Amino acid sequence: MSDITLAALAAFRAVARCGSFTAAARDLACSQSAISRHIAALEHSTQQTLVLRGHRQVRLTAAGEIYLETVHRALEALEHGAARMARGALRSRTVKILAMPSFAARWLIPRLARLHLAGIQAEIELATSIWDADFRKERFDIGIHYGDGSLPGSRLLMHDRLVPVISSRLASERPIQTLEDLQRFPWLHDSLRSSKWQQWLAACNATHLAGPSHMKLQGTEITLTAAVAGAGIAMGHDVLVAHDVAEGRLVEAWPFHVPMAAGYHLLLPASGRGNEDARAVADWLLREAGAFTRSAPRAAPG
Repeated sequence: MSDITLAALAAFRAVARCGSFTAAARDLACSQSAISRHIAALEHSTQQTLVLRGHRQVRLTAAGEIYLETVHRALEALEHGAARMARGALRSRTVKILAMPSFAARWLIPRLARLHLAGIQAEIELATSIWDADFRKERFDIGIHYGDGSLPGSRLLMHDRLVPVISSRLASERPIQTLEDLQRFPWLHDSLRSSKWQQWLAACNATHLAGPSHMKLQGTEITLTAAVAGAGIAMGHDVLVAHDVAEGRLVEAWPFHVPMAAGYHLLLPASGRGNEDARAVADWLLREAGAFTRSAPRAAPG
């Protein structure tokens, strides 16, 4: 989904806010045809129908409503960063970070506000990618990659564990008392890593279980967003769901953490090693990861 542009995301947010392509075009001071092209490009890239077109008004689909939450968060974070730069709050020294999208949104961004408390005033440029090739190009100062640690210079940040999660509202309405109760809820699947449910069930000796219905979503971030919205149970990664659990948006559907062979690894290429601020940010990330690991629940026995 690297062809998604900020202009397309801004157009999508404007359409959702204004309720029509015409009103969105007025809001962004562009043509209606430009809005239409942006929405079509976004739907092509996400492989989802996001907007239902009417004669005078449009409305978001269920997928569009879920995606809108992520778009809002991303654009607000970018606008906040631009405002801080305009106020001269950041130093001119830049640290470019490349991370997996879900890791950036759900683990890294909630912690970046604490960066200045460590005495680090670096200007952060955060980009995301799911492709190993982008991490091998080393066009960044710091990389945070999910995998087996085989990329050159990888340093382990955190191990990964699977745990099913559900919205706190849905869990309170229909409490889960037994492992079999998971079958009463739709199961949400990350189509890019489709084996997660099978791995977790096998570790629980519960491969006979199955959800009453299944929803496939492209990517971990949108899958977890659907879980927060109450669409069903998602197979989460404890690193990625910890913030939502702490904030009360998600709860563990069944408190059984299954260790994975893969994990999150820190990459510091030559550009980062030669950047004093990048080295400081890398050290801070290692400390934050260590603190998270020490505070995380221990894996349940197999």
